[in-house]
Amino acid sequence: MPDSRNGVNGEGQKMSDGNAGLRHATTLQDYLRVAGRRKWTIAQAIVLVPLVAVGFSLHQPKMYRASAEVLLATQNVANQLNGINDPTLSQDADRHAQTQADLARVPAVARQALLLAGLRRSVDDFLKHSSATAKTNADLLELSVTDHRTDVARRLASAYAEAFSHYRAQLDTAPYTNAKRRANAQLRDMAAAQAQKSRAYEALVGKRDQLDQMIALLTRNAVPVQAAEHATQVQPRPVRNGILGLLLGIVIGVGLAFLKEALDTRVRSADEVEERLGLPLLARVPEPPRRLRKRDGLVMLDEPQSPQAETFRLLRTNLEFVRSLNKPRTILVTSALEQEGKSTTTANLAVALARAGRRVALLDLDLRRPFLNRFFDLHGRPGLTQIAVRQADLADVLAPLAFTAYSGGANGATPDENGNGHRANAGELVVIGSGPLPPNPGEFVGTPAIARVLEDLRKRFDVVLIDTPPALQVGDAISLSAQVDALVVVCRMDVVRRPLLNELRRVLDSSPAEKLGFVLAGAESEDGYGYGYGYGASAYHARETAGVT
Repeated sequence: MPDSRNGVNGEGQKMSDGNAGLRHATTLQDYLRVAGRRKWTIAQAIVLVPLVAVGFSLHQPKMYRASAEVLLATQNVANQLNGINDPTLSQDADRHAQTQADLARVPAVARQALLLAGLRRSVDDFLKHSSATAKTNADLLELSVTDHRTDVARRLASAYAEAFSHYRAQLDTAPYTNAKRRANAQLRDMAAAQAQKSRAYEALVGKRDQLDQMIALLTRNAVPVQAAEHATQVQPRPVRNGILGLLLGIVIGVGLAFLKEALDTRVRSADEVEERLGLPLLARVPEPPRRLRKRDGLVMLDEPQSPQAETFRLLRTNLEFVRSLNKPRTILVTSALEQEGKSTTTANLAVALARAGRRVALLDLDLRRPFLNRFFDLHGRPGLTQIAVRQADLADVLAPLAFTAYSGGANGATPDENGNGHRANAGELVVIGSGPLPPNPGEFVGTPAIARVLEDLRKRFDVVLIDTPPALQVGDAISLSAQVDALVVVCRMDVVRRPLLNELRRVLDSSPAEKLGFVLAGAESEDGYGYGYGYGASAYHARETAGVT
């Protein structure tokens, strides 16, 4: 048998590594599941964000916006008259328009606009409530002003356009104005010298007249073409803000939902547990009914006809299937943490195997917090620790619960016979408690005495189920795994977390025992889980109804 354990471990490890390479591709259904789980987060964002947006809009003062337009000349006529190449012809039109829009935002233009409108306001306040935008695919500059009054908004927008036109004319004509000023000064000097009839005087007069023409042409590079005739209300706009808030709420809600999902380390499905552990799923078992939990009852003993009991029959069937190749007899049952239903699952599985005609030994090797004694009346019986130190003999505890399986009485068969006149196989269950707890449980479970007891039980029974402490809290289970044929892991959905599963995978990989699979306890918390057997429960019960002695 030790050689068998070592042989199957290589194959089991290979299967585990192969499963580890599988990764679940995210599908639309996965995203919909996340949205369903976080529906209240999404719903709150969808409701609250639009309400906040509408409420904020209703508390805003009324504001009106008026706009005026200025035509921008893209060619310098003065340069063309003088035969000078215009550098603006090679400039990108969008860049030129944006330059003019930025030019309209200088404080000098704002100051001039306020003077033309006859209003006493600060330049910063004006720039804060105004804008200059170059229109797309057009040589037009839109100058807008926002104010609490419609008439003031229109007046300021029109004054803004005039102020920019004047400022642009000043910039464009400044060199020519300076040249004209110098020409007039020279003409005055020549007139004082009585040189009005000289050719130099006449030439200078011609140059001055030419400068006047250029100045007149350059003042048309930015011309107001559309005054502000009306003003539009820009706030409050509750309908628009409500729609924008709704869209923003959807985005925020979905974002928060997926953020919470990413930060949530809880496990949501058996597929995720299977992927992280690299083990096959043996069965999903629900939480026992409250009435059984209160009195430490087992569904396989107290309610064997219930739908919950059928899940343990399914677990028994799947376990028998995975055991069919190497026939492991000693099976260790562990979990990542406590409170995952390990002991309850082990006890119910032992009863289910016994009801199927197997000779089963149920051993409580959780020497830190033994629990099996709550399910079975073990008072007065020696425990495992007493057997290990030879204070009691194994034969002293071999008083089994007997289970007689039969096909039913519909064909006249007696409870001890099947319909063909053959006696049905009788199963039995022996429960061995922990006994007095040793001071050093971690060292005790690894002693040769425990190995001797396990080997003796392996020879006497078809299946030996061993309840052990959680694998991530103490090292007892991994230490014992070297002395057993196989192990089964119990995971509870609302207890285990993804990092714990990753750590449990690492711990299990170091175990030499064959990994048969995992049992998902508390399966009703899994997304989309439901159990129920609407028919046939009584028939199953009839075939497995046991006389318990």
